[in-house]
Amino acid sequence: MFKQKIVKNKSEQSFKHAAVGALLTSFVLSTSLVHADEASDTIASWPAEAQKAAKSMIEMHGAPNEVTATTLMWHDAGPWKHIIASNVVTQHNFPLPHPDTVEQFVSYKVPENKHDEIALFDGSVNIDKTRGEMSARCDAEHHNILSLNLAHDIIIGKRTVKDARAFFTQAVMVEKKENKLHDYMKKLNFKPQPNSANPDKTSPEMLPMVKAMEKEAGKEKN
Repeated sequence: MFKQKIVKNKSEQSFKHAAVGALLTSFVLSTSLVHADEASDTIASWPAEAQKAAKSMIEMHGAPNEVTATTLMWHDAGPWKHIIASNVVTQHNFPLPHPDTVEQFVSYKVPENKHDEIALFDGSVNIDKTRGEMSARCDAEHHNILSLNLAHDIIIGKRTVKDARAFFTQAVMVEKKENKLHDYMKKLNFKPQPNSANPDKTSPEMLPMVKAMEKEAGKEKN
């Protein structure tokens, strides 16, 4: 009788666990669907160019992690640290007129002596030294990939700014004429860099004040 009771209890526990699992799965699925619907409803009033880019991100990366009236945001989506699709459309004329509306971020520690070259290469490639991020903002993911791959080439000394701009122009020209994507548009040619953040250093003149603040904070904790 005792053994049978144990089997019965295990059976009941298995059933309960299965039921809870099913409920959690149902909740997760319904939450994802709600977010997908919410994202679609949100971008319905956006400019056409922004809608197109946002829909493309949803198709490639699924429902976003965050939705506001003006942005959709994904975190840790494939190689991307963040993706931000926005209703703000910025005119960009290189290599031909197009709207910048979706920005994609990678963890990358850009050497300080390369910041100016990246800015000269493409004004829509952005560097955040403190967070350790490099991003590209364009109209489509494959163009962001192209921008970041060429920025990487400049950083490692493989290309000059002039060479990178010529390469970018040629790749987009082939895309438009032949409906063909260059390999530089298909995937990142480098791996995102972990621990790329750079909080910088405290100014020596501020050290006595910082130490005093830390000492005061320690007293408050005690």
